[in-house]
Amino acid sequence: MRRRYGAFTGKAAGGYRFSLTAAPGSQSPFRPAVAASGDRLEIGRGDFRAVIGPGRKAELTAAPSEQTLDAFLRSFLSFLLLRAGGFMLHSAGLVKNDRAYLFLGKSGAGKSTLSKLAAAAGLEVISDEINLVRPGSNGFRAYGSPFWGEMRADGRPGSWPLGGVFLLKKARRNRVSGCKPVEALRLLLRCAVNFDRAPASAALALENGAALLAGAAFRRLEFSKADGSFLELI
Repeated sequence: MRRRYGAFTGKAAGGYRFSLTAAPGSQSPFRPAVAASGDRLEIGRGDFRAVIGPGRKAELTAAPSEQTLDAFLRSFLSFLLLRAGGFMLHSAGLVKNDRAYLFLGKSGAGKSTLSKLAAAAGLEVISDEINLVRPGSNGFRAYGSPFWGEMRADGRPGSWPLGGVFLLKKARRNRVSGCKPVEALRLLLRCAVNFDRAPASAALALENGAALLAGAAFRRLEFSKADGSFLELI
C-alpha cells in the first residue's frame, strides 16, 4: 500500500476524514453504484461501501485488498473531479517541455504502447491508463495519479499545464491531423471515468467537456509502434 499510494499522501486542510472497517466481500457487481442526495453520498459494490456525510465525515467498509481500495478511490475521485470542472480520463499522459499531453483511447487504442515508447525515449510518463485533469487559475492542468495500466508503474505525483489532447490511433506511419469538435467530445466522454448515472452528472460531464474543448487543443495522432519518432510531432 505504501509503495502504491505513499507518494500521493500528505496533510491538507479541508480533507475528508474516514473511519475504516475491514469486511470480506467480492468484486461482484464489478461496477460501483453511486447515489448522491443533498450532502450525503453513497458509493458501493460487492467489496466496499462508503457513506460520506455532512462535514466531510465518512465511513468506509471494505475488503482489505489493494484492488478494493483502488476501485473505491477511482469511484470517489472521479465523482469529486467532475464537480470541480474536471475529469478522470482513460488516457496516456506524457510530459514534454514541462507540459502535459494526454492521449485519449479505450482499451486497445495503444495507450500503453505509446507510453512505453515515450519512456524508452527518455520522456516522463504520468500514467499509461488514468490521468486527471481540472481547470486552474491559468487554464487546465493535468495531475498524476497512482492508477496505471500495463506498465505497472507507481504513478507520478505532480501537476503540469495541459499542452494538448490527442485522439489516439495505431497506424503504419506517424501523422497528426485536426479533428472535429463533436468527434473529440464524443471520445472524451467515452474515456471519462464516471460511475454516477444521475442526469445531473451527465449534464456536468457535457459542461466540463465543452469547457475543456474550448480551453485545450484537440488533435488526432496516428502513430507507428516501430519507435518513438512520433514524439517529434507533439
